[in-house]
Parts: sequence; C-alpha cells; structure tokens
Amino acid sequence: MEKIWQIEPAWLTKKRQLAVLLQSRFPSFPHQDIWNKQASRQDREPLDNNYLFINKKYLTALLQENLMEKAVFWQDNQLNANHLANIDSGQFMYLHSQGETEKPVVFSPHLKSTDSHNVIIISAGVNAVIEERMINSTLLPSYEATEILVGANAHVTYRQANQSTSKNVYRAIHAYQAHGSTLNFEVASQAHGAATVDLYSFLDGQKSQWNTTIALTGGQRLIALVDGFGQGTSATLTQYRNEKTIVGAPFKVKAGEPLAISEDIYQLKELANKDSWLNRVMTAK
Repeated sequence: MEKIWQIEPAWLTKKRQLAVLLQSRFPSFPHQDIWNKQASRQDREPLDNNYLFINKKYLTALLQENLMEKAVFWQDNQLNANHLANIDSGQFMYLHSQGETEKPVVFSPHLKSTDSHNVIIISAGVNAVIEERMINSTLLPSYEATEILVGANAHVTYRQANQSTSKNVYRAIHAYQAHGSTLNFEVASQAHGAATVDLYSFLDGQKSQWNTTIALTGGQRLIALVDGFGQGTSATLTQYRNEKTIVGAPFKVKAGEPLAISEDIYQLKELANKDSWLNRVMTAK
C-alpha cells in the first residue's frame, strides 16, 4: 500500500471548486444542513496522505474518471456536492484479475473524518470478497461514502461493519455494475447517535444481479434504491431490523424503469438463526 499523490492533483482541486460553485443549482436533500459545511482551503487539508491503493498502473486516471460520477453522483443534490468539496480522507482500491485471491481483502482504517470517501474498482471477470471495517472517531456529523464499480461478469461480495462515534452519520454505499456481474452487499449498521444508511446500485445491462442483506440496530433511517435495465437483471433487499426503531421507505427503482426487485423484512432476532458473516459480526459487537 502506497500513496497515490504527494500533493492533491489539479483535477481534484478544480472538481471541488466546481462543486462549490454549482451546488446551489442542485436539488436540496432533506435535513442536509446537519451534514453540510462550508468548504475552505484554510480548514481542509488536501488529499495528499489519504488515498491508498493496490497497484499503481492507471490509478490516477481511473479515480479521476469515476470519483462521484457513476455510483454516488455529485450532481444529484446539494448534500453530495458539499461532500465532494469537503472530502478529507479515504481509500482507493483497484482489484484486477492478476490480483485475484480466495482470501477476503480487508481494509480497516482508523480515521477522525467528517467526509470520508472510498472508491473500489473491480475489473471484469474478477471474483472477490471485500471487507470494510472503518473506525471513525469524530463526534461531528459525518458523511461516510463507499463507491463500488464492478466490471462485466465479475462476482463480488462486499461486507461493511464500520464503527462511528459521530452524533449523526450519513452512510452512503453505492455501486455501479456492468453486464453479467453479481454484487452481494452484507452490511452491519450500528449507530451511537442518529444514522442514515443510503444503499444504491445501477445495474447496467443484462444479467446483472444486486443482492443486499442489512442488519440495523438503534435509531436509524434506511434509504434503498436501484436503477437498471436488461433481460435477467434484478435486485433483492433483505432487512433484519427492529421495526420500532428503524425508519425505512419501501425499496424501489429510482428512475421508475421496469426492473425486477423484491424485498423481505425480518425481526433482528431472526438473524441469530443464520450461519452467516453478518450474524457473527453483529454478535461480536
């Protein structure tokens, strides 16, 4: 693991400036003032020591092309634009066929961040399991984002069990999937304060599958949307939650396109009967 840059590149600085300039033109996001902050070069360190990667080749170009363009869209709303302007830490991971391994790829950074952002790119045909176990020790409201871009015919399981001391955390886990890919999300979400979990995938082409299982405890809000098209493309969402404390809108297609989706909701205690990574993580906590 090495640094990508010694100093923040000009393209990222310009992209941040554009986000500040244009964000007022975008739709507002409900309660966005909780997380929004004014971007300032005086109070924000450049991304010089934070973005890490596996394999140097083409990485700066890949990040430039994909950062908040295909999964978390910076032009979607004012909250996303503000997040782009203020990203202060994160990791960039690139998995290609030569780096394929049967063991899970685990990253577990310790941060004190209000705007962390991870970008994970998986090449076509790769089979991989990725585990994110970030610890974020800030008490301030935080926006924590992970973008996952999955190549054609790749099969990926992404697991997240992050811990945050933030009094109000917005956790976005978004994906873009090329045709024939399978992406399984397994998310364990616990919160010390208020939390919003935002799940999304764009299924681009035929026979792409998105399967999500999430376990939620405490007072949290769940947003789950999907987009896509193509024969044999579908998405499923399985929730384990305490219905008295979790607020969630129905799982739906964001753009209204015809897409096969399904949703199942269970009591959190039913997870204890499952022999799964998710159950082991929730039990360990």
